[in-house]
Amino acid sequence: TPKLPAGSYKPKQSLGQNYLKDPNTVAKILRTFHQDATKHRPSVERILELGPGAGALTDRLVETYGAANMQAIELDERSVQILREKHPGLRVQHADVMQVSYPDLAEAEGQPLVVIGNLPYYITSQILFALADASHAGAVHSATVTMQWEVGQRMVAARSTKDYGILSVVFQLYADVTCHFKIPPTVFYPKPKVDSALIGLHFLGPARLRQRLAGVRPADLRRVVTATFQQRRKTVRNSLKKLC
Repeated sequence: TPKLPAGSYKPKQSLGQNYLKDPNTVAKILRTFHQDATKHRPSVERILELGPGAGALTDRLVETYGAANMQAIELDERSVQILREKHPGLRVQHADVMQVSYPDLAEAEGQPLVVIGNLPYYITSQILFALADASHAGAVHSATVTMQWEVGQRMVAARSTKDYGILSVVFQLYADVTCHFKIPPTVFYPKPKVDSALIGLHFLGPARLRQRLAGVRPADLRRVVTATFQQRRKTVRNSLKKLC
């Protein structure tokens, strides 16, 4: 049975917590994060970690980039306390990642954020859409995040395939999306029932996104795409009638 490191605690199922416990996987994620974060940027700055949990990624991030160069958002008060004690210079915000204003965080930092996180499966899509909206405001440069394998495959799916849908259309418009590698359940505690994926998103930024959208508001685009793919068997015209 896998055990947490000494001094840690039992993950909360209600928060969708699955802690990374394999050092080799952590190192691989950090190497990939560095590549994503330095795409079109000379160095890694203004790191934001979402849901650090027991700190497997956090410890390596602080070691590599310094506590002053990053901050974390964590809902579990136990994690907040442990991380603040372990890394005194690290800014750990006790908050829900779905209630945070990413544009406000970026404005306070003076430049777009580079995001990393092991995302809870049950709110993955909501977090991704929040990051996409923030990128439209120029607040997020890139994101390197873990998620359920099937969700990751939908994000990178090609047109005319069974996985192509809402996530594919929206995120391939907003960002260059890469599925870096598959992560087995055995590297987490507790073990999830499915494989995970490490996905990298390099967001286009406001100017390039506006060019791609050709004047369409992001909120309107999402409404149209959602209506279209929720009723795949209908023609596009019939799917969009309720929006008119």
